[in-house]
Amino acid sequence: MNRFVLFFILLAISSASFSQKLSVRSGDREFDDFNYKKAIEYYEYALKYDSENAHVIRRLAQSYHKMNHNDKATEYFELLIENQNKEDSDLILLGAFLKERGRYGQAKLAYQRYLDKHPGDKGIRKEVENVKKFEKETLKDLICELKSSPFNSIYTDFSPAYYKENMIFSSGRQSKDYRNDKYDWNGEFFLDLFVYDDTQDSQNQIARFGNSIGSKFHEGAICFSSDFKKMFFTRSNYFKGKLKRDKNGVNNLKIFIAEENKGRWKVIAEFPYNSDEYSVGHPSLSNDGKVLYFVSNMPGGFGGTDIYRCYLIDGEWSKPENLGNLVNTKGDEMFPHFNSNNSLFFSSNGHAGRGGLDLYVVNTYGREFKPGHLGSPMNSSADDFSLVMHPDGRVGHFASNRNGGLGEDDIYSFEIEKDNRVNLVIKDSLNENFVIPDQISLIKPKGVDVKYNDEKNQYSFDIKGEQVYQILVEKAGYYPVDTVLFSHILDPEMTHYFKLKERNDLPETKVNFATKDYSSGELLVPDILQIIEPKIIDLHPELGFGNYAVKLEKNINYRVFAKKDGYYALDFSFLTSDSVVNINHELSMRLMSEKDIKNEFLPDELATVYFDYDKSNVKEEAFDNIDKVVDLLKKNDKLMVTLVARADARGTSEYNDALAFRRAAATREFFVKGGIDINRVVILALGESSPFDRLEGQTLKDWYRINRCVDFELNTFLDEQVEK
Repeated sequence: MNRFVLFFILLAISSASFSQKLSVRSGDREFDDFNYKKAIEYYEYALKYDSENAHVIRRLAQSYHKMNHNDKATEYFELLIENQNKEDSDLILLGAFLKERGRYGQAKLAYQRYLDKHPGDKGIRKEVENVKKFEKETLKDLICELKSSPFNSIYTDFSPAYYKENMIFSSGRQSKDYRNDKYDWNGEFFLDLFVYDDTQDSQNQIARFGNSIGSKFHEGAICFSSDFKKMFFTRSNYFKGKLKRDKNGVNNLKIFIAEENKGRWKVIAEFPYNSDEYSVGHPSLSNDGKVLYFVSNMPGGFGGTDIYRCYLIDGEWSKPENLGNLVNTKGDEMFPHFNSNNSLFFSSNGHAGRGGLDLYVVNTYGREFKPGHLGSPMNSSADDFSLVMHPDGRVGHFASNRNGGLGEDDIYSFEIEKDNRVNLVIKDSLNENFVIPDQISLIKPKGVDVKYNDEKNQYSFDIKGEQVYQILVEKAGYYPVDTVLFSHILDPEMTHYFKLKERNDLPETKVNFATKDYSSGELLVPDILQIIEPKIIDLHPELGFGNYAVKLEKNINYRVFAKKDGYYALDFSFLTSDSVVNINHELSMRLMSEKDIKNEFLPDELATVYFDYDKSNVKEEAFDNIDKVVDLLKKNDKLMVTLVARADARGTSEYNDALAFRRAAATREFFVKGGIDINRVVILALGESSPFDRLEGQTLKDWYRINRCVDFELNTFLDEQVEK
């Protein structure tokens, strides 16, 4: 072959190879910047030169999927699965895509093929169980009907927000008074904020909102303060005429704050935790303006985008707090909406839902966040997201790209008309046999009847709307269950499953206590009378003032602690007998001297150690105070200290009792390490049973904070000579 001809053939091959690689790189850049329309052009060109490139096929399938061109996405997903260079994780992508199309049987097969190679993947195993459930599910007993909102268009419409009597929403439609710029994701106009006012004539019902805050890029998800004077909104990283990008060239999202003055909105600040290097958006403000929920893909999260919250303290926002892995997943959580009943609604594609983004709700009152799936008709196999509830708690709006809509994403409204029914199913600890309790009672709210259905082996009661309720389940021979639960109006029939654990009681003996004044012999009631070792048992009067009775295990050493203002503390140990059925103890309490009363005074600044939410580790800021109390105990060996431990009211009473004890035990370790005999450090774990009074004007957050504590109370013992 002529060398000149061969050179041009090789040059043509080399040029084609270079062009193909350049197209892939360009496609990747556009894909990472969410410009899927342009990315597809580059990938289609690259595929002409390398039809077996699995990376390009994968990106084409994902790009068409993002643009809702599902026929083309299906075509490329099928090519990808047949490709010999495919990755095992491509089966997960295919399963998620099929699930979004409502093709649950095919999705199950895709997930199962992945599980055959990775049998230990619990997340995908859960997905298989989930699609099996949805495969059989029928739409019955719907809680409401959906209505398409009158302001939907052929473009993207989403993220509704209530504004006075009107509705604000984000849309990709063209504004009548602003710009012609289009976004390369889907070829629509850049997102903008619009207001819908149904009191206007038909031509003027929809108008652009907040002209002075608009830019030539995206403005999106928004929330308002309760007086509608301040708003937090999401915008492309564009401020003061400058568009900023991260080190990879991506323009991220930020939250901006604006205030209204005489009908005009003005941007006054950025949210302090914005960054050029990651996105922050989708704000939702609590009714009192003290807590801001938002979404971010900042480093340190669990997956794509996570939900965070900040507290407004002394005019400044606290550092972002991730809501944890019970809410956040390795997928995307977004569009939080926090209402006045402590319900946090959000969207996620990481929990095992119907497909795409699904709607969930979690109540932040409890200790553990356990998201509930909103079910049908709110959730579909498509993307369902950006739900908001009206303050009246019965009406709401959300967005979805489900079939039958007018445009890409449409906004739907709903109204709840049903009350809630709560069902309780109670079994033994092995989950084999149904258990009939001796008593089921609602501690909160009062006056609610619990009924038994023998056909379904369950108990039921009706409760109105969103409400916290506390249930006590008791049966002889079993440990009681005392738990706090929550109902929300979007789940009209909730079923809770309880397991009662059998109590293996040892033979007992009855122990009676009578507490008396040493001088007069009259019965008196201590402020505290408690068995503190080997376990904590509160003693309550049964026979009258000053008389107490309790059943205790035999052949056990017990230690009793009693205290009362103006009296010396009493620390008494005894052994229960193996043969005596009844044991009687008379506890005499002596009045204190004025000198010893003064010794028990402890300055307020030394008297309390505070703890973080759901934590029992002693913070470094408390070390100096504990050391000072230790020094007081060393200087006066007649002194002891009582560690009075509390927990806030979030969580079950059983859990809070245990949490309070852990806090006191952790604090006691510092006294013991400081050289104080453990017998001089008494634990009194009150849990949530004795909270401090909530002061007028005090926020719920501050009230919770002051109840997460251990208080130091000094008590004086009699010296040996007086005691004898």
